Amino acid sequence: MKTKLSKKKMCIALLCIPLVMLSLVGCGEKANQNEMDHVDYAQKSNWLALPEGENVHNVDVFYVYPTVYQGDGLQDITDPEQFEASQVPLKTQASVFADSANIYAPMYRQVGKDGFNNTENLETFLQVAEEDVKDAFLYYLENYNNGKPFIIAGHSQGSSTLISLLTKLWGTTGAEDRMIATYIIGFSVTESDIEANPKIRMCENPIDTGCFISYNSLKDGLQSESVQILEGAIVTNPLSWESSQEDGVFVPASENKGAVFFSADGYDPIVYKNFTSAQIKDHGLVCEPADPSVLSSYPIEGIYHPDDYSLFYENIKENIATRINAFLNKK
Repeated sequence: MKTKLSKKKMCIALLCIPLVMLSLVGCGEKANQNEMDHVDYAQKSNWLALPEGENVHNVDVFYVYPTVYQGDGLQDITDPEQFEASQVPLKTQASVFADSANIYAPMYRQVGKDGFNNTENLETFLQVAEEDVKDAFLYYLENYNNGKPFIIAGHSQGSSTLISLLTKLWGTTGAEDRMIATYIIGFSVTESDIEANPKIRMCENPIDTGCFISYNSLKDGLQSESVQILEGAIVTNPLSWESSQEDGVFVPASENKGAVFFSADGYDPIVYKNFTSAQIKDHGLVCEPADPSVLSSYPIEGIYHPDDYSLFYENIKENIATRINAFLNKK
């Protein structure tokens, strides 16, 4: 199995969205000229999503979107087409939080898909992306949070950036006791992450709070082919919400409350009840989709990375509400 560093360099930005969306997301600029400048998150234009008016909910979610820029270098967050493209995962993923939490989602200078081939500048690109997310998160805590409980969530490059940041930052913000859960979906939380920062721990059950959730969905036998599964990955089963580094129990599709799939532009959701089972195996989440024809395209058939949220959408949605209630009852 590859090490964490080599995987991060290789393919965090492998397609996190259906291939049919490439016409939307291939037109950003490199945005490398000022790559070390800080983004001013006091400017609302640098946020992909902010609540309108007064907050509807007494809980927030800080969400970091996956790779949408397909070019080289860094995403140009001033490009209207890139802003539009980044709205798609807001609809298909972050929408799962909308009934329970106010959504805060920063634009950030993520590494473009082709930028992962630029080994000379890759570390600098990754640093820029992580610094943007750090600046946005700290700005959110200081200016928007106002003492509310909150959730942290991401997918793919968003999740990779978050776990890299939180291994350094978590335990120093003063807000740790307000974190309900962190959903690192489409990337790994590893044993070495927890060794590096003991303030990070995995969720043990559906009502555990102050903990992390992580999984990568695929067909059994492809675990070694997934660039998102890192050595020592600890996996959460989203049908039982138990986490383990070891192989877990098989949870049947009857426990799947609904997979939700969207059109290429993030509209027209269709719910498929009892769509897939789930089992932790060899550091991956093994799934058996009832109808593979509705799944998103991916370079390796049988790796369900673009659909990590969709496959368990209704279970995630329910779990968010459950954890929030558990957190508030504890308080």
